[in-house]
Order: sequence, then C-alpha cells, then structure tokens
Amino acid sequence: MLSRMKGSKILITGASSGIGKAVAFELARRGVKLTLASRRLDSLRDVVEEIQSAFPEAPQPLIARCDVTRRKDVKRMVEECVRRFGGIDVLINNAGTGVYGNAEFTAIEDFRAVMEVNFFGAVRCMMEALPFLKQAEKGLVINITSVAAKHGVPYLGAYGASKAALAVFSQSFRSELKESGVSLMIVYPSYTQTDFFRNEKKVGGARRPRGPYASPQKVARAIVRAAESGKRNLVLSLEGKALTFSQGVFPRLVERAMDRIAYKLREKQEVFNE
Repeated sequence: MLSRMKGSKILITGASSGIGKAVAFELARRGVKLTLASRRLDSLRDVVEEIQSAFPEAPQPLIARCDVTRRKDVKRMVEECVRRFGGIDVLINNAGTGVYGNAEFTAIEDFRAVMEVNFFGAVRCMMEALPFLKQAEKGLVINITSVAAKHGVPYLGAYGASKAALAVFSQSFRSELKESGVSLMIVYPSYTQTDFFRNEKKVGGARRPRGPYASPQKVARAIVRAAESGKRNLVLSLEGKALTFSQGVFPRLVERAMDRIAYKLREKQEVFNE
C-alpha cells in the first residue's frame, strides 16, 4: 500500500508516452522520486520538462534509456535508479508492444518479439529490481497487462497471449512474495487512447474498433488510487468488468460475443467473378 506516497522511489518503464507518461504525471503531483525509462531518450527529456513545468516543487525525475529486451539495459537502469535515489520502492512494468491482425498472417518472429517485450521484459525488470524492492519497507510491483489477458480477443492473439502470460506469472509470483514484504498489483486496462496503436505492427485481416477509448489520464488516476488503497487487481472499463464476470458465469455467451467481434472487425475482401 502506498498511502504515504510522497518521497517514494518509483521506477516506470515505457514512460515516454501513453499510460506510462500519464502515471508519471499523476505520481509527480504527489511528490515522488521518479525514474522514467524508455528506448526514446528525447521523448523522456520532453516528459521531464513537462513535469517540471507542471510541478516545479516535485523532485526532478531521472531518465534512463532502456530496451527491456536487453538484460544489460535493465541492469543499468536499476543501478542508476538506486545510485540516484538510494533504492526502489515501486516498479511499474508498463513497456509494451503489439501486433494486430489475423493470427495466420502473423510470423512466428512477431509472436516472439511481442513476448520478448511484454512478458520477458517485465520479468527481467522484476528480477533485477527485486533485491531492492525487498529492502524497501513495503515494496510494490505494478504490472500493466490488458483486458485481453482475461479472455482471448479476436486479432489480438499475440498481444493477448503475452499479457496473459504476464498476468498468470504475476499471480504465481505474488503468492511466492507474500512473506517478503513485496506486494504485486495486476492492472487490466481496456482500449486506451495512446500512440501504442500507431506503433504496433499491423499484419492485416482486420481493422481496429472505432472506440471510444479511455484517456490515459483517467487510467493513470485509477492506477495510482488503486496502489494507494492496496488493491491486488484492477480491471478498468465496464466492458472489462463485464468480461471478467461473464467468462466465469456465461462462458458460451462470451465466446459468441467474441465471434461477433471477429466478424464485425474482419476486413471484407472483394469477390471477383471471372
């Protein structure tokens, strides 16, 4: 629980945009000591400038270039955070990538690439930060997964599989950490309006749903409030909560709903008569 958040040492991956950036702003408002990590240093510098302009009394965030698929980068990121602030109280695993489209058009290499960032990248960060989280009075890991980790969503096979792997690992690891003083919160966002969709790889066969999508600021506020109250799981959006409830009570209804989504979003191919 982060009821006394001011002064906490918090490391966020994928902090240059989207949910990660919005969470950084929400935490800066509370006077925490931030380490912001991403592959894009220029974007991180812009985020720091915006934070300092909005919250001049907040501690200046540390930035760290980090590709979570590289153990050396992750190790250096954690070491820089500890060197600057003296430890880590909270790790927020937000770095992510995606592939959208028909699974049969998705190369095995694309499945591996998504898993490497979304699952193995988060695990790398956890393992490197864990000794310092254990030293904290009450260490906390926040893993950002997806509603697609709750039930397979059409055209999100690779992405959903990677997030489901992270969610299941998080559940197991949470129990293993129970006596260590480190807690773990799993977050299941739904569609959020970020640059993620521009950067994901599109393999074809389907179009994205039109929305509306949640704002990253709304998602960030919910995440920080949940961390402050000691929540273990946070399912965002009414659709996500309905899916979580329905898959246990009405599994066939959920499957039929997914079939309808697949049909609705499928790219229609023209048929030519010869």
